[in-house]
Amino acid sequence: MKKTLLILTILLSGFSFSQDAIILSQENANEKGISPMWPKCEDARQSPSQCFDNKLRNHIVRNFEYPEEAVSEGLSGTVTVEFIINKKGKVEVIEVKGAHRYLQREAIRIIRSIPKMKPGKWGNKPIAIAYVVPITFRKPH
Repeated sequence: MKKTLLILTILLSGFSFSQDAIILSQENANEKGISPMWPKCEDARQSPSQCFDNKLRNHIVRNFEYPEEAVSEGLSGTVTVEFIINKKGKVEVIEVKGAHRYLQREAIRIIRSIPKMKPGKWGNKPIAIAYVVPITFRKPH
């Protein structure tokens, strides 16, 4: 059984490094200047990565809604959402950690509502870029 699991793990890890499945981290993408292009960032005075960061921050603030269930139960905490902007410029949530599931659902909703954008490009090929965003929920007073 252990050998089967090891072999399966080795086989699956090989697929994640294939040519079509390359995913860069936000830091590597910013370093290489290949960030996705958020709508209306083409004309911004900032770099695409700075514009992306600002638009993401504004998007989270504008779309944030404290879940009713979380308010009534007095829930708070930080939810960390790992997502990618895929090769088609769409958001895919990969992993969600922390806090209560009500808060996790709201964090996922916010991230999934990110608009479609031009994907990052490595040369002429579109590439997926991974992001990790913490969203902190503080109990409303």
